[in-house]
Amino acid sequence: MKNKKLKPILISIILLFVLIACNESKFLDVYPKGVVIAKTASDFRKLLDDSENQSLQYSLSQSVGMLDVLSDDVSIDSTVWNSWTTTQMHFQELYTFKDYVWVQDGLKNDFNWNKNYYISSVIASILLEIEKVTDNEELKNQLIAEAKVHRAYAYFMLVNCYATAYDPETASTDLGVPIVTQPAALPSLERKTVQEVYDFILSDLTEESIANLPDDVDQYKHRPTKVSAYAILARVYLYMGDYENALFYANKSLAIRNFLYDFNTQYTGDYPYYSKIAQISLMNDEEMLLYKTTPRNSPLLRSYSYMIIDSSSFNKIYSGYSFDGTNYENYDLRRTLWFYGWNSTTVRMTTKYLKYYGNHYNYRYKIDGSSSSYTANIHPTTGEMYVTRAECNARLGSLQEALDDINTVGVNRYKTGTYTDITLADLGNSQEAVLDAVLKERRRELYGKELRLFDIKRLHLPVTHSLSSLKISVPADDSRFVLPILDYYIDLNPEIEQNDRSNSGVVYEETY
Repeated sequence: MKNKKLKPILISIILLFVLIACNESKFLDVYPKGVVIAKTASDFRKLLDDSENQSLQYSLSQSVGMLDVLSDDVSIDSTVWNSWTTTQMHFQELYTFKDYVWVQDGLKNDFNWNKNYYISSVIASILLEIEKVTDNEELKNQLIAEAKVHRAYAYFMLVNCYATAYDPETASTDLGVPIVTQPAALPSLERKTVQEVYDFILSDLTEESIANLPDDVDQYKHRPTKVSAYAILARVYLYMGDYENALFYANKSLAIRNFLYDFNTQYTGDYPYYSKIAQISLMNDEEMLLYKTTPRNSPLLRSYSYMIIDSSSFNKIYSGYSFDGTNYENYDLRRTLWFYGWNSTTVRMTTKYLKYYGNHYNYRYKIDGSSSSYTANIHPTTGEMYVTRAECNARLGSLQEALDDINTVGVNRYKTGTYTDITLADLGNSQEAVLDAVLKERRRELYGKELRLFDIKRLHLPVTHSLSSLKISVPADDSRFVLPILDYYIDLNPEIEQNDRSNSGVVYEETY
């Protein structure tokens, strides 16, 4: 018999600022004291803007975390490994690609699933209730479009976490994730196919809906706009392998905003240990297209808590780094802006504009208060649009255009005078070589953005992890690149089918 309890992913539909009646589809007649009920367009504006409120446990800006622990961008040393106990044991199992992940004494909630279904449920409720608004039709239509962008983003992250990469030949049968459009009705949560989920995402991101958004905003980066909606569409189509449409929307996004910071202007202090970094407001980051962050109430999901990689591996990602026995030279300034410890045996990743710079504490967003240092900012950026457009052009045969974009990124990221443009002649006029150069630049630019696992899946790449003397080799397209669903959710909702991780080709080898 179907479980009649309120499903865990739907509990959050009763919001701090709005109440939705379950069966009558109307607001409760008796309002609890102190609760603001959304009735007007202005009320819903405040509700959607609350996504920026950093004091809230839940918000529309929260997305995913800890995905890169399965990628080839991390290596865990024994000190960190031994510090992972109880609620972090889940990540030990993920890093070592075990079949069973949700250990008995471990994490009691899957924040990636929970946060994104919270967003799905909230947006479904907002879209239901906002239809009653009659006082400001223009703002109402804008808010509907904003809500759909947030929901589309959430489902993109969900389907790429809990399903295989999009394959046009199998997407109509591959298991995706449940789609929640009527949260108050306690719907059955059978998993839709990957194709159905992508179709749902695209149905939220129609041109008609996006037309109701402003082109861009100077502040309030948590509000979806045309520039961010087009960027999300470019990302979605890229992961679908539809390079023509991905190129089309990357161009539309960059036509509105194409700004890149010259990293040479972002530092003050002596090289190579820059003592200060230019500080800006979180909402004034000119490369940020839509503010998205890791879940705030779980420091375990913040990238800087685990992104550690040995320098040898790190140097293969970031070039222009050398040590002559006395001094360290660093040309790619992303190393210094995004990381600390880059001149030692291990490199700790702190995500872009987050915590350490060189060997110094300096918060990129310090003028917003120290709380901005406690979240990993994994937002879509103009940089992502450049490397997305470059990949599409490379795959479609526009090789010079592809190189133009990665050269634009490179000259803004390298120490002045040290970047040399990559030419077609350098690459033997080879499409394969150009694509390889573009994908390497994509990996550098998007390091720590919680997208590498998705790229590994869509690019059919293998991964090797090490833990002391243990070598873990994971073949391309392995079932353990797909996250398992928390047992608790399935216990309450048995219609949810678990991902099969037993049919894996992972090899464990001791390398004494």
